[in-house]
Parts: sequence; structure tokens; C-alpha cells
Amino acid sequence: MSQFSWENEWRLQKLKEDSFIVRHIMDKPPAWVRLVRRKVPDTLQNTLEAAFNKAFVAVFDKGAGLIEKTYRKDRQEEIYREHRKLLADEGLNKRSVKKFERQAKRTAGKNLAISTVEGIGLGIIGLGLPDIPIFVSVMLKSIYEIALSYGFEYTTPKEKLFILRLIDAALDSGDGQRKKNEEINRLAERYFKEELSAGREETDEFVTELQITRQIDASAQALSRELLYGKFVQGMTFIGVIGGAADFTCLKKITDYAVLKYKRRFLLRQAPSGVMPE
Repeated sequence: MSQFSWENEWRLQKLKEDSFIVRHIMDKPPAWVRLVRRKVPDTLQNTLEAAFNKAFVAVFDKGAGLIEKTYRKDRQEEIYREHRKLLADEGLNKRSVKKFERQAKRTAGKNLAISTVEGIGLGIIGLGLPDIPIFVSVMLKSIYEIALSYGFEYTTPKEKLFILRLIDAALDSGDGQRKKNEEINRLAERYFKEELSAGREETDEFVTELQITRQIDASAQALSRELLYGKFVQGMTFIGVIGGAADFTCLKKITDYAVLKYKRRFLLRQAPSGVMPE
């Protein structure tokens, strides 16, 4: 068995990220999508994009506090401090690193269960579009809890931008996803360098806000594309359960990717002095 080291953990992390991209490079729509594709109105995707866009704006403007009421942020922060203490006491080893990752995956799994119940439940009674604000809230709650598990905030403009790019990249595939993955890795490295320099290199907040506005449009488009057919059938009583299950698939892609990206940022913070990861 190879000895644990930061370098080995970093290489393993890169392999996991590459595996995520390879798994989704040849994603094919399920069989039921082919049955309904021709019946979906041309206007539905624009309607979905507008709904997701509105939900993002609402949450980012004033909804973070409401989302925090749905889970114990103080408990998440307490767990993170416990794991940080273990890391300080034992140093970087397999056990201390796994503590952070298990907590992140635990919160992701819990929110996947919530999304499944919500999506399928509304699908049974024939509600599709009305669940978009709920879905966005559960999705952001999942990402927020994953971020906290690794010791990251989520309310600053630059962290909102990171989250939006994360969602966009997670739902792409092929060369598009590979390119967006490289971009988000560069963004993570830039944030890390800003931490080391006490924020002296930080991008102007006004520029970040403009980037957020553009990225909201791109992320809303990615979500509408991913959930287009699911929301269409979710509006049909009883068979809408199929569309509700699409919420689960979409959220799992996003949370799996979020765990990878926040762990990457966590490992950057643990890099030995003088080492800049490739």
C-alpha cells in the first residue's frame, strides 16, 4: 500500500475529476425522452430559463438567510471545526482528509433524498414548473452545506460566481465540460492565491457582479436544457413521477461535482509550503 502524502492525494483527486468528465462524456437521454421530444413546445425552454433565472436572482438577493433556516449552519460549522482540530492534531493523513469528504457526501445524500421526495411528489399531482424555486433552493442548500463541510463561505460575490460556474460545468459534457472544468480550476487557484496575499489581488467587486449577471443566464440555460423534458412530463398527473426523478439525476451531477471542486480547493489550502499544484 502506498504511503499517504499530499502529492498522492492530489493525484487521486485529479483522477476522480477526470473520471467524472469521462463518465458524462457520452451521456445519452433515457428512452422516455425520445417518446416525448416531439411533443415539447418550442417555447418551454425559454420559459424554464426565465424561471431558473428568476429563482437565482431571488435567492442571491435575499434568499440565503431563508435557506439557512432549513438546516443548522451552526452545527455544520461546529463539525468543520472538529475536523480542523483533528487535522491540526494528526496532520494531513488519510483519516483526517476523509472526515471532511464524508461530511460533504453525507449532506449531499440527505439533500438528494429531499429533492427526490419533492420532485416525485409534485410529479404525481401534475406540477412541473411550480417546483423550480424549490429545486433551486434545495440545490443551493446542498452546495452551501458542501462548502461549509470544507470550510468555505458562499455569500460573497466571488463565491456566488464560483457556485454558478460549478452548476454550469457540472451539467455540460464532452469538450464543453472539459473547457469549463479547466476554467473553474483556474478560478479556484486564483481564489487560493488571493487568500495567500490577503486579498490584494482580488478582482474588483463590480466586475464580479457583472460576471454573476452573465453567469446566471448561462447556468439557468444549463439547468433548463438538463431538465427540459423532465419538467414537461412532470406537469402530467401520475406519469409526472418520471419527470420528478429527473430532478434527482440533475442534482446528483451537481452535488457530485461540487464535492470534487470544494475538495480541490481544500487540498490547495493544505499544499506543502512552496508547492504549486499542476
